[in-house]
Amino acid sequence: MHLARSHNGFWAAKAYAWLRQPGKVYHRWQSPLTVCASWLGLLLATFTPPHGTGVTICWFKRTTGIDCPGCGLTRSLSCGLHGMFAESFSYHPFGLPILALFLFTAMLSLLPAARQRVAAYLETRPVFFNGLYLAFIASFVGFGTIRGLFELTQHLVLLHR
Repeated sequence: MHLARSHNGFWAAKAYAWLRQPGKVYHRWQSPLTVCASWLGLLLATFTPPHGTGVTICWFKRTTGIDCPGCGLTRSLSCGLHGMFAESFSYHPFGLPILALFLFTAMLSLLPAARQRVAAYLETRPVFFNGLYLAFIASFVGFGTIRGLFELTQHLVLLHR
């Protein structure tokens, strides 16, 4: 019993130490990879029709027939860019928040003085922004996993009919 408490305390301390890392906050939210992904995502969403091309670009979906956690994001971003917010949400509920993040990141990449102010702001609140980052990643993966499991059970039910 004592070992379990000390073990849990160890992981809680590690998690809290991770959350308190001020030097990593800006890099997590505004890394060069994030900036590149934002610009590429915005370009792809701009040139993709809002309701898709009819061809799936997801290798996981093509292979298994089950949506991956990101399936529908491009269509969701495209609909969001065209002001079709209900359709955007129906394609992927994370599309509009990701669109906002992509737009913010892309614009910030063009404004060096603003980048410094945002970095300073983020790094003075590491627990909040690292926690937000972790919550976003966990909820995105959790949503995708639950959606995938739901689709898998639907496929299995149809196979057994």
